[in-house]
Formats: sequence, structure tokens, C-alpha cells
Amino acid sequence: MNFRKIILLNVLFTFFSLTQASETLNPIVVGNSISPIDIHTSPASMEVFTSSDIETRGFADMQELLSSISSINITSNGGIGQLTSIFTRGTESNHTKIILDGVELNPGTLALAPIQNISIDSIDRIEIIKGSSSALHGARTIGGIINIKTKENSNSIKISTGSWSTNTTSLSQNYNLNGFKMNINANRKESKSKTAGRYSSKRHAYNTDNISIGLTKEINDYFFSTKLYNSNGNTQYDSFGTNENQDHDDYFYNFGLKKFINEDIFEIKIIGSQNRIIQKKVGSNDFTDTLRDIYDFSYTNVGSNVVQKIGLIYTKEHMSELVYGGTAYESRFTAQHNNKEYFYQNEMSYPSYRLNFGARHTDHSQAGHFTSGNFGVSLLSDNNVYSFNITKSYRPADATDLYATDGSGDATHKPEESFSYEFGVKRYVNENTFIRGTAFKTRLKNLIEADINSQIYLSDALITGLEMRVQSNIRPFIYDIGYTYMNPEDTKNNQPLTKRSKHKMNADVIYNFKPNSSLRFNILAEGTRKASAFADINLGSYYIANVNYRTRLDTSTISLSMKNIFDRPYRTAHGYHTLDRSLFVTYTLDY
Repeated sequence: MNFRKIILLNVLFTFFSLTQASETLNPIVVGNSISPIDIHTSPASMEVFTSSDIETRGFADMQELLSSISSINITSNGGIGQLTSIFTRGTESNHTKIILDGVELNPGTLALAPIQNISIDSIDRIEIIKGSSSALHGARTIGGIINIKTKENSNSIKISTGSWSTNTTSLSQNYNLNGFKMNINANRKESKSKTAGRYSSKRHAYNTDNISIGLTKEINDYFFSTKLYNSNGNTQYDSFGTNENQDHDDYFYNFGLKKFINEDIFEIKIIGSQNRIIQKKVGSNDFTDTLRDIYDFSYTNVGSNVVQKIGLIYTKEHMSELVYGGTAYESRFTAQHNNKEYFYQNEMSYPSYRLNFGARHTDHSQAGHFTSGNFGVSLLSDNNVYSFNITKSYRPADATDLYATDGSGDATHKPEESFSYEFGVKRYVNENTFIRGTAFKTRLKNLIEADINSQIYLSDALITGLEMRVQSNIRPFIYDIGYTYMNPEDTKNNQPLTKRSKHKMNADVIYNFKPNSSLRFNILAEGTRKASAFADINLGSYYIANVNYRTRLDTSTISLSMKNIFDRPYRTAHGYHTLDRSLFVTYTLDY
């Protein structure tokens, strides 16, 4: 059985019991399970944005897209292109795994994936999975997974210009020669941006060049695929009131082979990746570097109602770092980790319920042995779904926390551990209105934090919350409102976890006033957050409003976006600016 038939079979399983499912309100997700599953019946909480959603809502970058999710807090150390952190459901910024075309982007040194360098124009689909999927995706998934797939079947050119001398040019191109398929996504973005820190005297510019090339070929029962990706550029940043520069140079390659054995699949993936940052300073070039080689073998058994997957993954990880080189605060290290992982996942699909469970055992050369897993069930009753999901996950300490030579490193650090569960209710009020509510709780152990002197200490945390979302498609209007209440507490020190708010709301109203034109009005509001773990400083509550107009002209599209239209002052990180009112114009040609 070929690849297309397998996917079709799994999609049919997913839709077996759905009579009112709409792809707009209830999209299919592929990153959180062996076979595709829709949001309505999935035991886990998920969100999906397609390239069409990105265009209609006028998202300028990954930060803005992720900020539109009420259970995700985003912080940025300044304007366009500056360091960005993701806090999913109150967990730490290194607890969310970023996957781009099947490859993890989180480095082993600091574990913060460079989402600010990902081109949003190249994205075909992005899936946000809230809560761990450790059996399938392993470590660093305590908060969740962001699974990004780039465009494969697009032929377009996009040009954008706007405030802060921000200019973007993107190209997507695909070819098909007798079943040999090739796709290219290329992007350049540059911006003079604005001063990053409140004490900065100059604007901090940014530029990045991204390119990805994908190749696929199906021959009888074999499916070959490869993806090559490179991102490099420069960011000016604030360092104690002075301007500094840092270069980023990231790449990966992903070679895959699938062999179809009747209805089963044997798969091999070989992945190599680099995450590198070089900071240019007078007298020294500080750097952080992660190199990975991954060998992934798996076998999937496809039954009429049950799909099972078993796998073995071997990872070799090389990490090195130099910070404050040539000074009294110098920290330098080189380290290598070797990891062996074994996993099993089982998924059952029946008219009245969905059930999945899985486990993964990790043999980590530094952190030792750890077993993680998940269990989820959804009960289907007419238009209602009642779901329960429980997970155990972990994150080995970053190499910086383990090996830094400035006195902060401690090679005896145990892995951070999490135990979480959630209960959700999802209901179709009618074929045009979809309501979801989820209560969640996560307990964290061995949480690695740093004080004002960058000294590491261990803590525990408890996060409880409730998230709700209402989506309604009542022509000519589309309504989308999300709200999350959350209480993220450092239980050892009896204080809130930093940079995470108790209240957050995002509301969209989209008016389709012509067959090919739409106007989106958005309000994003966030409550007060603790700015620092070692000082009594808060980031104030705020709201901002955005508007986006889009019109289609034959084979081209024109978009006009205004961000923060009321010019509201706000900050997402202490001491760093955010963008005030700004305007962007985008022209897209499809051919």
C-alpha cells in the first residue's frame, strides 16, 4: 500500500464519527499522533493555523502568531529579531519543543529555539500541541510542541514593507518531473527596528536569510524524502546600554526512507543539525554551538481500528560555549552527550471513543535513565466530546547549567520532571459554532532557575489553569475568542513564576464583505506578570488592538496591516521595549 493510501485510510478513521466537522473549525492534526486526528476528538489540546489563516489574520512573524493563543505567553528582548521566549501553559521557556519539517530546533546549550528567525511566509501549516507528548517526541516537551511544516505545493512571490524600515521578500516554488518532486522556500528579512533596551542609545537592526529545499520520490513501495535548511543573519542587541552584534548560523538536513509492507510502514530517518550563535565583542568572539546527529528507526502497524508504532532513536550531541571570553567572568566548555531512546505508541479509533497510550525509555549518557509516557481518552457523544489526558515528561539540564565554568555550572543536576493532566469538554453547538474548555494541572520537580548573580538554584512549581475558546462562522462574520486563567506558582519560594500572566485573552472578528476581501480586527489583552524572580518588579497589564485588510485580485493578494493601532505602551520583558504603532503593506503574486 503506498503512502497516499495510508494517509487516506487514517483520515477516514478520524472522520468516521463526525458528521458536522468543518475543516475551518475542526482541522486535522498530524504532529501529536501516529495517524491524523481532528481537534474535536483528540484527547490532547491543540490549535492549528494554515497559510490561509496567517494571510487572513495578517501575522507578521512567529511571535505574533503564538501570542494569539491565550495559554501561551511570549516575551521579547526588544523589537524585531530580538531573542524571543515561549511559555506554554505556564511552563518554562525551554519546555516547548519547536519542530521544523521534522527536525528539533531547540539547542542543547540553552534550549531556546530561535523562533524569531523562522520565516512565517514559508509556513504551510503550524500545529500547537499544549501539554507533553513525550512518548512520540521525547524530552523537552513538558509545556508542549510547536510543529511547523513549510510549503511544498506553492508557487508564489511575496514582498512586504513597513515601519522600522522593515522589508521582507519571499519565494516559494515547486516542481514535479515524472513523480520527482522538488520544493524551494527562500526568504530575506531586514529591519532597522528600534532601540531594544530602555537605556539603549541606538536602534538595533536585524537581518536573516532563510532557504529550504525539499525533494521527494515514490518508487513502488518506497518513499524517499530529504529536506535541507539554512538560516543565517545578524542581530544587533543591547548589552548593558551598549550596542553589540551577534550572528546566527543554523542548518539541518533530514533524509527519510519509508518502505510500505502491505499496510505497515518501516521508516528510517537520518538527521544532522547545527545551532550556532557568534557574538562579536571587542577582544573576543563569544559563541554557543550545538551539533546533533540523529538516527531514527521505526515500524508502524496499521490495523482496521488500531495503529501501533515502535521505534529506536540514537542521538549524538556535541555542545560548546564561550561566554565573557577574556574577562574575569569567562565561562568555557565543550561537552558531548549520547542518548538511546526506545518508544511505543498505541492509538485506537472507534465510533464512541478514541484512546491512545505510549511510553518512552531514555538512556542519557549524562542524565541517566528516565521513562516518560502518556495516556489519553476521548468519549464521543453526539456533538460532545469529553477528554482526559495524563502525561509524565522530563527535560535534561542544559549544557550551560551543567558545565559553565563561571561557578554556575553543576554536572550533578538531575533532569527536570513533570507530571500533568487535563480534562476537556468540546461541543459543536451547531455546524458553525465550536466551543472548547480545558482544565489543566502541571507539577514540576527539580526546576532549574537562576538568581540575580546567575547562580543556579533548584525549585518546584505547580501550575493550574483553565482555558476556553469559542469559534463561530456566521456569514459574513467569523468570531474567535480565547481566554486562559492560570496560576503558575514557584512552590518552594512561594512566589509566582516570572513572565507568566494569570489572565490572557485574544479576540478576533473577521468580516468577509466581498467574496475575495476580508477585514480582521483583533484585541490582545494580558494581565500583570512578575518581571523578576529576585526583585519585586511587575510587568503591567496591557491591551493592544490590530487590524488587517486583505483583498484578492485574480492571481495576486494585497494586505494592509496596522499593529497596536492605539499606540499603547507595554512591555513583555523587564527593561526592553516593544513595538509601538506600526504599518505594513504586503503584495503576493501566485503563479
